[in-house]
Amino acid sequence: MSLGVCCQWLEPYTKRDGSVEYINSINERTLQLGRFKAGAYPLSLIRDVYHNNVQEILRVIPKLVANNIRSFRLSSGLFPLFEFNSGMIKDDEVLIRLLQQAGAAFVSGGIRVTTHPGQFTVLSSDNKDTVSNAVLELTNHAWVFDTMGFPETPYAAINIHGGKRDRLAQLVDGIRSLPNNARNRLTLENDESCYSLLDLLPAYEATGVPVCWDSHHHTFNDAGMGLEDACGLAAYTWQKFGCKPLQHLSNTTIGMEDGNFTERRKHSRYIHMIPDCQRDGLVDDVIDVDVEAKAKNLAVLELSGKLFHQQSR
Repeated sequence: MSLGVCCQWLEPYTKRDGSVEYINSINERTLQLGRFKAGAYPLSLIRDVYHNNVQEILRVIPKLVANNIRSFRLSSGLFPLFEFNSGMIKDDEVLIRLLQQAGAAFVSGGIRVTTHPGQFTVLSSDNKDTVSNAVLELTNHAWVFDTMGFPETPYAAINIHGGKRDRLAQLVDGIRSLPNNARNRLTLENDESCYSLLDLLPAYEATGVPVCWDSHHHTFNDAGMGLEDACGLAAYTWQKFGCKPLQHLSNTTIGMEDGNFTERRKHSRYIHMIPDCQRDGLVDDVIDVDVEAKAKNLAVLELSGKLFHQQSR
């Protein structure tokens, strides 16, 4: 059974008044574009930010292993402003060794690593600069995964959405324009309004890029297909890769089920409903599922306990 934690690791923090809250213990530092362009960041500081962020990943890996978590989504902000500092990054021998060390630790721990670049990574845009920037973003992510020693397959998924509605041909062209190390890891995720699972199938047929199925998104944009059929069809797109299909799971925040579109999209802190097809797939260990819940590892551990209890009955 493989449930994935997304980008953070929450741990308890006791405030001055004695109350306890859970905060992200991964101290990922960032950089602001405006300040960078204004020359506010010396190269030594930028380098320190990058080293810190990989060291924070190294620090969380033993926690994943100790809690039997076998999938982790690496933050797409690991190297902020990568596109402006790629030369420095790729020439930094210390940074490369840290990435190699982290990759080896993930592999030895049996942990699948994926990433999910942000909403501005759009290969189907009408704007050529947007597409060029998306290609660069995905190429940079692929370099990180290469350096970490991850396979050049969707097992180490670089996951994106279809992007601009009704631009299938542009999406296919964008995928084909990627270098092999990015294209061979790419997955396409169905979304709530623009690209259903069925909308993405022609892109899969044209490029071989599999579908990372999101069951929550499917409930908004199902193209007339039930959950079980959709789950199976998405899994079919992974047949040739020799690894388990990657899927996503989240729920609407309790109390918002009858709300408007925006309210129903909001993720709950914990998982209170899992489609039967994903439950069965997890119990049978034939899919990997990233849990997109606000409580992060706490939600994963709670759900894992529930599924293990059902499995052992």
